[in-house]
Amino acid sequence: MTKYIAYKVEDFLLDESFIDWVLNNSEKEAIFWNAWIAAHPTSLPAVNTAKKALLALHIKPARQLSEEELNQMVGFVEAKTQAAPAPQRADRYKIVRNPSFSYPVAALLIMGIIIGAVFFKGLKPTVAPQHNVNTLVSRIKTQTNHSALSMLIKLQDGSSVILKPGSSLTYPTIFTGKKRDVSLNGEAFFEIHKDASRPFYVNSGDWVTRVVGTSFTIKAFNNTKGYKVVVNTGKVCVSKKDNSNLNIVRSKQIYLVPNQQLTFNTVNKSLVKQTLVKPLMLSQDVSKNIFTFYDTPFNKVVTTLEQAYNVNVIYNEKEMGGCPLTASLADEHLLEKLDLICKALNAKYYISQDGQIIMQGKGCNASNTNSN
Repeated sequence: MTKYIAYKVEDFLLDESFIDWVLNNSEKEAIFWNAWIAAHPTSLPAVNTAKKALLALHIKPARQLSEEELNQMVGFVEAKTQAAPAPQRADRYKIVRNPSFSYPVAALLIMGIIIGAVFFKGLKPTVAPQHNVNTLVSRIKTQTNHSALSMLIKLQDGSSVILKPGSSLTYPTIFTGKKRDVSLNGEAFFEIHKDASRPFYVNSGDWVTRVVGTSFTIKAFNNTKGYKVVVNTGKVCVSKKDNSNLNIVRSKQIYLVPNQQLTFNTVNKSLVKQTLVKPLMLSQDVSKNIFTFYDTPFNKVVTTLEQAYNVNVIYNEKEMGGCPLTASLADEHLLEKLDLICKALNAKYYISQDGQIIMQGKGCNASNTNSN
C-alpha cells in the first residue's frame, strides 16, 4: 500500500487496480482507493488528473482539433519537457488524429504520449495505436513475495494464485492471444478459471504445466534440486521443454489427476509420479466436508479458509466474528467463496497490495440495530 505514495499521474494510468476502480466502478477497488485517498490527501491532484485522462476516452466529441491547434499543443508540451532526457525511440512514436476527440481530450492524450516517451523509453511503442484502455495498460508484471505470509494474486481472467514466501510470479496484466502464459520461480497454489479456448500454461525453468480449469500446486525454485506438481482438482499435463528450441516435447507429457503428484530430482534425474495416501484438503471429496457450513460462526469459517488455502484474512472480530453462515462452498474457487461469503453477510472484501484478504462489514446485527 505504501508504494502508491510516490505515484505520479503516469503510474496511476498503468495500475490495473486504479483502472478497474475508475472505469468499471469496482466496489472492491473503491473500498481500497477511497480509504487510501482519505489517508493521503496530498495525492488527490494526481489521482484526479489520472481519472480525467481515463474517463476522457469515453467523452463524446465536441469539435475536431485543427492542425494549427494540434501543433501549438505539441510545441507547448515539448517545451515543458525539454529538460528531460530525449527518449531513444522518440521518432517511432506517432500521434494519430481522431475527430472523435475534443480539445481537452487531445491535450490529455498528447501529454500522456510525451510523458510515456520520457518515462518509459525502454518500452516498445504500439503500431497504429488504438484508443483502447486495454491496449494502454497491457504489460508484463512480476510480483515477488518478500514477506513471511502467502500472497494472494488475482489475475485478469478470474484465476487466482497464492504465492508462497520467497517466490516470484511473472504474468501479463491482460491475457491476449490463444493461450494464457505465466512464469513461476518458487512455490504457488493456482486456481485456474476455466476457458477451454485458451489453455493456461505455467512455465518453471525447463518445465511447463498445461491446464484448462483446475487447482494445483507447483514448487520449482531456480537452482534447486527439485520440481514438484501436486493436483487438487481437475487434470494437468506436465512436459519438459526441449532446451534446443524451448518447445514442448510431446513424448514426455505426463498427465496428473486429483491427489496425484509428480516429482523430479535434478541431481539424479529421477522422475516419480505417485498417488497421495491421504487426500488433499482442497480435493473435491474433502472440500465437501470442510466447506459445508450450517450456522457456523464467521470466525470459524475464516479459520477454515486460512488453513485450507494458507492465506491471511483480516476482519473485525468484534463485529463479524459471531455472524452465522450457512452455505456449501465446496465447488467454488477461493475468489468465488469470498464473493458468496460477502454476499451472505452483506460485507465486502479486497486484496491489499501485499496480497492479504481484507473483509469489511457492519456485522450480522447491523440491520436489526438500524431498524430499531
